Amino acid sequence: MSSNNTAWITQNPEVEEIKRKALVIAKARVPVLITGENGTGKEVLANFIHNNSAPKEVVAIKPFVTVNCGAIPDDLIESELFGYEQGAFTGAEKTKEGAFELANGGTLFLDELGELSPRAQVKLLRAVEYQTFRRLGGKEEVKVDVRIISATNIILHDSIKSGDFREDLFYRLNVIELYVPALRHRRVDIPLLTDHFLKLFSEKYGIEKLYIEEECIRALKNYNWPGNVRELKNIIERCVVLSNNGRINKEILPNHISSQSAQLSENRQTNSESSANRNYIEVEIGTSLDEIEKKVIRQTLTSVNNNKSEAANILGFSRKTLHNKLQKYDTIH
Repeated sequence: MSSNNTAWITQNPEVEEIKRKALVIAKARVPVLITGENGTGKEVLANFIHNNSAPKEVVAIKPFVTVNCGAIPDDLIESELFGYEQGAFTGAEKTKEGAFELANGGTLFLDELGELSPRAQVKLLRAVEYQTFRRLGGKEEVKVDVRIISATNIILHDSIKSGDFREDLFYRLNVIELYVPALRHRRVDIPLLTDHFLKLFSEKYGIEKLYIEEECIRALKNYNWPGNVRELKNIIERCVVLSNNGRINKEILPNHISSQSAQLSENRQTNSESSANRNYIEVEIGTSLDEIEKKVIRQTLTSVNNNKSEAANILGFSRKTLHNKLQKYDTIH
């Protein structure tokens, strides 16, 4: 079983809705911006869109090219995206195609989009807008037909306000935005994903039968997963390697997962009332609707560590709507 199917092992209605939208988007070839925390499966979603954009026999010959914008030095990003001509600089012994040409007819996935420098953003904007560019050192325009999918864990609206990201590029790449929720907000999927990874690593390490104890599953469900699905996958691989004849118990889990689970259980028993208060908002009769909305937005932002994309998703707003409301209620930060 391929781990590329991970994004759709779900009982979460929100993730199922993302899948439904992705299938529709796949046929349209419009620019897509995928947002969410690191490890949530943004590249898996990009692959899913690409793989459903045409019949399987056609997709098989269409390239999917990934550029990690945060891993390429600024002085190399232009040649990485657009290639270069022979003699363009010292060491350019022959013409080299860049990511745009390599992805021609298929999909170019720009990961960590928010890490692009302002200089690279200017170059990218023109290529995205006109689907043409010049290789470094070249004079002729190169024409391509590329679907562009971008991904970021950065709140780009904040980067626009700070001057770190171009607003015109943002709106060109953000024709459709898909937000992938954090694993802690889809805990119902943790047992399903765990079972998937157990099967995956059972095949990889040649262990025919794996069994994970129920206490271990409870600990996994109680953990907050800052590294999201990627972290869960790594933890399950670790457990499989350390398993005792295929049996995984709580002692095999890393201490930070076991201790967080124990702490959470204790908090639930001794602080049930205060826990409930964190999930509800009391409003006095006579409070204006604006004040109520402001309070709801403030508490939601606090609950997700001021992650505006996640707060907007919980509240049922678009990211832009939340941004406008924050400007309206300028006392909320």
